[in-house]
Amino acid sequence: MLTSPAIAGRPPGKFAPQGNAPRNRRRFNQYSIAGIALVVVYVLIYAFFRESLPEKWSVDSAKIIEILNYGGAGGDLDNSFAVTAALFGLIGVDNLDIFTCLVSALFLFFATHDIRRAGDFFSRLLLIAPCIMLNMFAPSKETVVLIMTMFITVSAIYFRTSKKFTFVSFLFLYVVYGIFVRQYYLLIVGVFFGVYWLWRRPLKYHLLAAAIAAGAILAAPSSVLQTLQSPRDTSNAYAEQIGSDNRTAFTNVASPATGPGFLVNYVYAGTVLITPVLYFQTASDFFMQLMIGAMLIILYRARKKARRGHDRFEVRFFASLFIAHILVQLIFEPDLGSFTRHLTSVLLYLIAIKVAERKPFLP
Repeated sequence: MLTSPAIAGRPPGKFAPQGNAPRNRRRFNQYSIAGIALVVVYVLIYAFFRESLPEKWSVDSAKIIEILNYGGAGGDLDNSFAVTAALFGLIGVDNLDIFTCLVSALFLFFATHDIRRAGDFFSRLLLIAPCIMLNMFAPSKETVVLIMTMFITVSAIYFRTSKKFTFVSFLFLYVVYGIFVRQYYLLIVGVFFGVYWLWRRPLKYHLLAAAIAAGAILAAPSSVLQTLQSPRDTSNAYAEQIGSDNRTAFTNVASPATGPGFLVNYVYAGTVLITPVLYFQTASDFFMQLMIGAMLIILYRARKKARRGHDRFEVRFFASLFIAHILVQLIFEPDLGSFTRHLTSVLLYLIAIKVAERKPFLP
C-alpha cells in the first residue's frame, strides 16, 4: 500500500531527492581538509619560523611590545598603540605570542569553513594570504580587529542570533574601539547606516547620496577636513624621515583643508588603492589587484541577488559594513600595504556573505 507523506508523519512538501542529500549534508570534504592544513601550516610557521619572516610585517607590533616592556606612552589613552598595549597587558607579555597564534588560527578556521567549490576555495585564498602575512604573525591592533570580526560574524552566521543582537554587538564593539583606539571606526558606523539604507535602492538614490556627501564635504570646516585626510601626508613624511622606503606610498595631490581639494584627493586615492596596477606593476601589485577584484565581485554579486529579490539580512548587513570600511579607508590610507592590512582584517565579512547565501532563510 502507498503511504502519503502526511500519514508517514512527514509534512507535505518536505520530500527532496535522495541523491542530493549526501552532497548537501557533507560538511567534511577536500576543501575542509585543505583549510585545516592551512591552519596547521600557519601554526608551524608561527611556532618555528616566525623570526625569519620580513621585519616589515611586524613594525606596529614592535611599538606595542616596546610600550609593554618599557612603558613610554602607556598613560596616554589617546594613543592607539598605548591602548592596545594596555589591553595586551591584561593577557601578559609571556602569554601574548600564544594568544596571537590562537586568535589567528581560529580566524583562519572560520575563514576556510564551509567551502563547497574550487572557485570559492581559491577566491578565499586570495583574501586570506595577505591577511596572514600582514596581520597574523605578531600581536597588533589588527589582532583586536580579528577578534571583533569573529564575534560579529560567527554569532550572526553560525549561531544564528537575532538581527537586534547583531546590530547591538556591532555598534558596541565599533563605538568602544572607535573611542579608545581608532576614531575612524566611529565614521565607519555612520557610513555603514547610509550604505545599508541604500543597499537595494535604485541608482538615483545613490547619486543623490553622493551629491549630499560631496556637499557636506564642501561645507565642512577646513579643520575637520584637515584632520580627516592629513594623516596620509603625515604618515608618509614620518616614514621618509626615518628612512623607510615604501614604494607604494603616495601623498595628497591637493590641499586637504579645502572641500574641492579633499574631493580630488579622495578620487585620486580611490584610483591608486582600488586599481593599483595602474600605478605599480610588480608581481605583488598584480596579486593585490586580483584580491581587490575578488572582493568587488563578491559585493557585486550580493547586491545583484538582492535587487532580484533574494535579499537576506546577513548579506545586506555584512556587505554594507565591508563597503563602509572601504569608503572610509580611502580618506586617509597612505599606501597599498596599509590599505590591504586594514581591509583584510575584516575579510570575515566577505566570508559571511558567501556562507549566508547558502543557509536556509530564518524569518
